[in-house]
Amino acid sequence: MKFSGIIPPVVTLFDTEGNLDLDLNKIYINQLLQHGINGVLLAGSSGEFTSLTMKERKIYVSEMIKTIDKRVSVLVGIGHTALKDVLELCSHAEENGADGVLVVNPYYWHLSEEQLFNFYSIIAENTKLPVLLYNIPSFSGQSLSVELVKELATKYPNICGIKETVSEIGEIREMITEVSKVRKDFMVFSAFDEHVLPALMVGSAGSINGSSVFAPEISVDLFESYRKGDLSKAEKNHKVLSDLMVFYKFCPSFFTTMKEAVHQRWLNEKTGHRAPFDVYPKDLPEKVSSLLKSMKIEKKTDNSELTLK
Repeated sequence: MKFSGIIPPVVTLFDTEGNLDLDLNKIYINQLLQHGINGVLLAGSSGEFTSLTMKERKIYVSEMIKTIDKRVSVLVGIGHTALKDVLELCSHAEENGADGVLVVNPYYWHLSEEQLFNFYSIIAENTKLPVLLYNIPSFSGQSLSVELVKELATKYPNICGIKETVSEIGEIREMITEVSKVRKDFMVFSAFDEHVLPALMVGSAGSINGSSVFAPEISVDLFESYRKGDLSKAEKNHKVLSDLMVFYKFCPSFFTTMKEAVHQRWLNEKTGHRAPFDVYPKDLPEKVSSLLKSMKIEKKTDNSELTLK
């Protein structure tokens, strides 16, 4: 399957007691789907997968896939430190109708190139799903090298893309340029919002970016404008996304800020957090409200027309 465009790495919502709130997540997903997004990533970093049990991850993924109901493509994050659990999550995603999986490299221990190749090889050999690599060295502790990605892409047809959560656009450009020499169909996605446009200009497939979690229309409009050749409009959206990057500084766990923005923009119901992330800056709601207002991001909390599939 070919993935492209804007794919929000959705947050996972909890009730006021810190329990997984499936109904609230369904309302949120349906709100996102009204804004022209091209796909959804479930249980990624912003989805707080590290805070969920294996059972919760499976329940959440299966219910959200049912809610999305093939309206857009669904990627599922299957990151875990134990390969056995990664494979279990991969099988579950495949059995429940996911269109592909996103796989971060094992964190905590530093792995050799040979160990990383072995890790991803085992996954590729045990699923029919498209596999996207996830390069996020700031969290995983090490980067996936261009040479490693080229080797994996050459050997395994179902390893078909990568999400590049890196600080330098030059790294994204190099990944696109080098891997395309061995796989023309290999998809590279940017992650940081200020990279959406420059990455598209050097050949990215799209973006799995943070602000699309709560303001998807900006990224969608940028992507569509660029695709149609309207560079002036794309540039205007790029400037807005660059200004939005400030939200990453509001709280060390930036998904907490994203959840606050989602809550303020779209939800009537009270939401909660799961410890230790129930501790956050007291002025976070005020900062988020001010940001949404300054960016002229419309708030809509009437969910009466949204159904819970």
